[in-house]
Amino acid sequence: MIINNLGSIIKDSPYKRPYIEKQMGISRNTLSNWCTGKTYPSIPQLLKLCHLLNVKVEDLYKIREDEN
Repeated sequence: MIINNLGSIIKDSPYKRPYIEKQMGISRNTLSNWCTGKTYPSIPQLLKLCHLLNVKVEDLYKIREDEN
Protein backbone atom coordinates (compact mmCIF):
# COMPACT_ATOMS: atom_id res chain seq x y z
CA MET A 1 0.00 0.00 0.00
CA ILE A 2 1.26 3.49 -0.83
CA ILE A 3 1.01 6.19 1.79
CA ASN A 4 0.51 9.58 0.14
CA ASN A 5 1.83 12.61 2.03
CA LEU A 6 1.59 15.10 -0.85
CA GLY A 7 -1.46 16.96 0.46
CA SER A 8 0.03 17.59 3.88
CA ILE A 9 3.40 18.58 2.41
CA ILE A 10 1.71 21.13 0.14
CA LYS A 11 -0.31 22.42 3.10
CA ASP A 12 2.90 22.91 5.10
CA SER A 13 4.80 24.45 2.18
CA PRO A 14 4.99 28.19 1.50
CA TYR A 15 3.20 27.64 -1.83
CA LYS A 16 -0.48 27.76 -2.65
CA ARG A 17 -1.97 25.12 -4.94
CA PRO A 18 -2.49 27.52 -7.90
CA TYR A 19 1.24 28.34 -7.85
CA ILE A 20 2.19 24.66 -7.84
CA GLU A 21 -0.28 23.93 -10.66
CA LYS A 22 1.22 26.72 -12.77
CA GLN A 23 4.82 25.67 -12.08
CA MET A 24 4.01 22.05 -12.86
CA GLY A 25 1.86 22.86 -15.91
CA ILE A 26 -1.02 20.80 -14.58
CA SER A 27 -4.70 21.36 -13.91
CA ARG A 28 -6.35 21.83 -10.55
CA ASN A 29 -8.03 18.46 -10.99
CA THR A 30 -4.71 16.72 -11.67
CA LEU A 31 -3.13 18.09 -8.50
CA SER A 32 -6.21 17.11 -6.53
CA ASN A 33 -6.00 13.56 -7.92
CA TRP A 34 -2.33 13.36 -6.97
CA CYS A 35 -3.10 14.52 -3.43
CA THR A 36 -5.90 12.00 -2.94
CA GLY A 37 -4.00 9.10 -4.53
CA LYS A 38 -6.50 8.70 -7.35
CA THR A 39 -3.62 9.15 -9.81
CA TYR A 40 0.12 9.65 -9.45
CA PRO A 41 2.62 11.90 -11.20
CA SER A 42 4.94 10.46 -13.82
CA ILE A 43 8.58 10.08 -12.81
CA PRO A 44 9.64 13.36 -14.48
CA GLN A 45 6.70 15.16 -12.86
CA LEU A 46 7.50 13.58 -9.50
CA LEU A 47 11.12 14.72 -9.66
CA LYS A 48 10.07 18.25 -10.65
CA LEU A 49 7.53 18.31 -7.81
CA CYS A 50 10.16 17.18 -5.31
CA HIS A 51 12.50 19.91 -6.52
CA LEU A 52 9.76 22.55 -6.30
CA LEU A 53 8.73 21.52 -2.78
CA ASN A 54 12.32 20.82 -1.69
CA VAL A 55 11.51 17.30 -0.52
CA LYS A 56 12.57 13.75 -1.37
CA VAL A 57 10.39 11.19 -3.13
CA GLU A 58 10.30 9.24 0.14
CA ASP A 59 8.76 12.29 1.83
CA LEU A 60 5.88 12.35 -0.66
CA TYR A 61 5.16 8.65 -1.01
CA LYS A 62 5.99 5.73 1.24
CA ILE A 63 5.26 2.05 0.93
CA ARG A 64 3.55 0.48 3.89
CA GLU A 65 3.96 -3.23 3.98
CA ASP A 66 0.82 -5.00 5.07
CA GLU A 67 1.21 -6.96 8.25
CA ASN A 68 0.30 -10.62 7.83
